[in-house]
Amino acid sequence: MKQSKLSIAVKATLLGASIVLAPAAFAADKELLDILKANGSITAEQYTELTMSNMMSKNDRPSDELLKKMAWAGKIKIKGDLRIRNENRSTTNGVSSKGRQRYRARIGVYADVTDNVKAGIRISSGENTTATSTNETADDYFNKDAAGIDLAYINWTVLEGLELMGGKFKQPWQQVSGAMVWDSDLNPEGVAARYTTKVGGANVITSAGLFSLDDNGSSSSEDETISFAQVAGKFKVGGAKTMVGLSVYDFSEGDNNALVIGKGNTSTQYQLTELFGQTEIKMGLPVKLYGHYVKNKDADGVNSSEDTAWLLGVGTKMGNWKASYDYRDVELNSVFAAFNDSDFADGYSDSKGSRWKLAYKINKNFSVATTYLDTDMGSLTSKGKGDVDTWQIDLKAKF
Repeated sequence: MKQSKLSIAVKATLLGASIVLAPAAFAADKELLDILKANGSITAEQYTELTMSNMMSKNDRPSDELLKKMAWAGKIKIKGDLRIRNENRSTTNGVSSKGRQRYRARIGVYADVTDNVKAGIRISSGENTTATSTNETADDYFNKDAAGIDLAYINWTVLEGLELMGGKFKQPWQQVSGAMVWDSDLNPEGVAARYTTKVGGANVITSAGLFSLDDNGSSSSEDETISFAQVAGKFKVGGAKTMVGLSVYDFSEGDNNALVIGKGNTSTQYQLTELFGQTEIKMGLPVKLYGHYVKNKDADGVNSSEDTAWLLGVGTKMGNWKASYDYRDVELNSVFAAFNDSDFADGYSDSKGSRWKLAYKINKNFSVATTYLDTDMGSLTSKGKGDVDTWQIDLKAKF
C-alpha cells in the first residue's frame, strides 16, 4: 500500500530534524536516501546533492544507533478521509422529513509496533450519541463540532494465521454489502480472535469474540454483552470468486433498553443466526451477487413471529464507475435495531425496500457518489406505517 502524502511529509520532517540535530559533517546513508527517493520524500535533485555529499564524506555517516532511531518513522502510517454529504428525506409517517448538510471526518495513526503486533488510534467527527454514525450536521451556528475516539486497538498475531485483538476495533467478522445487521460505522469494543487457514483450495476464516455493551454492576453476570462466532470460506468455483459463511450473535439478557425500543424492536431477547454469501463473476463486466438471511431465534413478546430478515443485491464496475442495487425485508425483531443500517428507513426495523448506489472515482483519492433509498415502514413501530425515501450525494476525499 502506498503511503499517504501526509505520512511522507511526517517522515521527511523527521529526517530533516535528524540532519539538523546531527553533526555538521553528517552525510545521509545511501540506502536510506534510496528509500526516501523511491517513496517521494525527497526530490531527484535533493537525492543527487545528498548522495554527492555522502560520497565526499563517507567517514561521517550517521551511526547505526541514529539510523535505528530514525527507522521507527517507517513503521507509522497516518491516514484520513473526509466525506461531505447533502441529504434529503421525504416521509409519510412520523419519521422526520428533512434536508441537511453533513460531513464525516476521520484521521488515524497506525503503527507496526513489532513484526507481529499492530496498534491504531483514530479520531472521528460525530456527537458520540450513537454507535452507527460519525456524521456531523451543519445546524449549530458555526459552533465547534464534537469529535471522539473511533478506534483504539492492539492486534497481535500470536501464531501464523491467528490474530488476537482488543480495544475498540473494526468489525472482525466477514460480511456482505448492505449493513442489514451491522452499520458500517459501528466499531465494537471488547476482545476477539480470528484464525485464517487454507483447507484444500479454500481460505477458511474462523472468528469469535466478546463485546461489552454496558457494565451494570459489580458482577460480570449482570453486564450486557454480545458474544459471537463465525466461520466463513473463500474459494473459486469455475473462475468465480465466492464467499459463504455462518454467524451467530448472542446478546445477553437485559438488552431491551430505550435505545433499541426507540428504533422499533419489542423483543427482550436476541440471538441472531446469519447465513451469507457472495460470488463475483465476469459477464462482459464484473458482476457481484450477494445476499444474507438472518433469524432472531430468541425473539419473544407479542411480536415474536416477526423474527427474520433477508437481503439480495447485485453490483458491478466499469472503468471508474461503480453501481449496486439491493432489496431487503427486515421484520420487527429480526435485528438489533440500534446497530443496523442507520440510513435505511432511518434505522427502523419492520421495514423493507430498495437501495441504489452509483459512484465515480475522479482519481485515486477523490470520488463522488449518490445513494437513493426507497423504503416502506410497517405499522408495528411507534412511527406507524409509511414511506421513507432518502437521497444522498457524497464527495469523498482520502489522504
